[in-house]
Amino acid sequence: MGFNFNKKNIVGVSITPERGLEIAQIDNSTKTIVKYGNKQIAYDNMRQEIADRDIFKDTLQELLFELQIPKGTELVINLPTVSFGIADYPASLNQNQILMAIEEELLSKPIFQDNEPGISMAQLPNSTMQFVKVAYTASQRTLLEELALQIKDLGYKVRAINTSVSSIMNALIYNERVDTTDDNTWTLLLIENSYCRVISMSGNNYLEYFEERISIGEVLGDAENYDIVLNAINPILMNLPSKYLYVVSKTDLISAKNLSEKLSYNTQIIHQDANIFTNSPFLEVSPEIDEQLAKTISLDVIGVGVYNDISTQSIISFNLFNEMLGTIYTSEQPYSLQIGSKTIVLSVENVLGFLFKLSIPIIVVILAVFLWLNSDINTKTDKIQIIEKEIKRIEAYLKQNSEVTSEQFNEADEIKFGLIHNKNIYSYYTIVGTEIPKKVWLTNLELGKYITIEGQADNLESIYSFFRNIKDYNPNMNIKLQKLGLANNTSKLKPLADEEAFDTDSIITSMNADFYEFKISNAPESIKKENGNSANTNSGQKKNSKKKVPNLPPLE
Repeated sequence: MGFNFNKKNIVGVSITPERGLEIAQIDNSTKTIVKYGNKQIAYDNMRQEIADRDIFKDTLQELLFELQIPKGTELVINLPTVSFGIADYPASLNQNQILMAIEEELLSKPIFQDNEPGISMAQLPNSTMQFVKVAYTASQRTLLEELALQIKDLGYKVRAINTSVSSIMNALIYNERVDTTDDNTWTLLLIENSYCRVISMSGNNYLEYFEERISIGEVLGDAENYDIVLNAINPILMNLPSKYLYVVSKTDLISAKNLSEKLSYNTQIIHQDANIFTNSPFLEVSPEIDEQLAKTISLDVIGVGVYNDISTQSIISFNLFNEMLGTIYTSEQPYSLQIGSKTIVLSVENVLGFLFKLSIPIIVVILAVFLWLNSDINTKTDKIQIIEKEIKRIEAYLKQNSEVTSEQFNEADEIKFGLIHNKNIYSYYTIVGTEIPKKVWLTNLELGKYITIEGQADNLESIYSFFRNIKDYNPNMNIKLQKLGLANNTSKLKPLADEEAFDTDSIITSMNADFYEFKISNAPESIKKENGNSANTNSGQKKNSKKKVPNLPPLE
């Protein structure tokens, strides 16, 4: 299964006594583990820290190289829970005062007497007017600082540092194994090699936290190991009524399923093994990950692998890589911008990504303007080319007729030429203008190769009188009265021959005419009207004895 590495996807790194060092990369869009690897490293349970930090650094470098995690990637680290708690503080205290109060309490514990704690705190929504309820987690500050510097030396960045209790809770919420509906009370029972932890929840909000140290081991029998766990947790569960109990076992010595069957807790019990008793992977994995290896992937590494996604959903989000680390934090942590409840990390990648997104609309606008200008330039270029061709044509014409002068052109000859060759047309103009009867008006006049005269009249006598005048002008002209009929009726009279008589009164009576339309023409009726020459079209040209000015050559 391929995975297109995106800077928004972080890589989870987990250190636990049960699984050693794990690295997981999760595709949040498909909830699939696309890369996974693990190597055993020693963990000092007495000091509750990594036994050899140099070996840790070398092992981490090897795993990152084997999984081809590119330099510059943000890592979220999970550490075993050293201290976790839920407590109430007076509402009069501000955040710094509450942190100081938590630190003072932690310093009384043996684990922090020689090593100051690094603390991450979150205020819970179930605070009151009198008290502020907070949840916190803590680990050794020097360990946190050294891990941050080692990761920087390897060429990677620390995005956050979390602890097991919170990481496992994030994994359960992310994969929807628990019902985090508001006001839905439930209890998480977490079994580890050395601790039993009980967390009372309402939705995804912490209510109460209890822990009991236990001593179980392979030297003891199964029955004795289960009795130790039951004796530690039964008194706690007895006073924590809830809708259901979710049992998670991280130790290979206790099966969550078997423990659930031994509990006398009077509510629904759900179990989840995160050990050798696991039957199937907690999340889907890519085909490249071995099936048996997939079953051993811890909830811890999944919880930090989905940190970016779950931190936006959960109301409780811890990060030990914070201002409590002082100069280490400020020198290694990228600048951030707080907008409302959202924190935007001003890393190089985020700034470059923002600039890239900002540049897209600018590029689109520039491209649109460029295309418009290019189209406009091409249009104007075409017009310029047309004008240049016209200039060349005129220049060629002028060059060809450079010897022609005004002395070679005689206006009188041109007029005489027009009169001789257009005598017939001019005559018809005269007839139409002088011989047209009253109450006859023309609608169309075409004088050229064919004569076509169309018009209308309010009586038939005037039409026939006009037709006789035209025939008398040129008896040899094959001109006929081709159409005669009512102008407001589709019926038409039969065309009359030249010698036929007609009875005007009888025609008018039979037709009940308002006015009539006619067409006098010598054009064959099959010739379309648009093919005729107009009245001002010359029928021919006379060759002049003098040199004529030639016509302009046609435009190419």
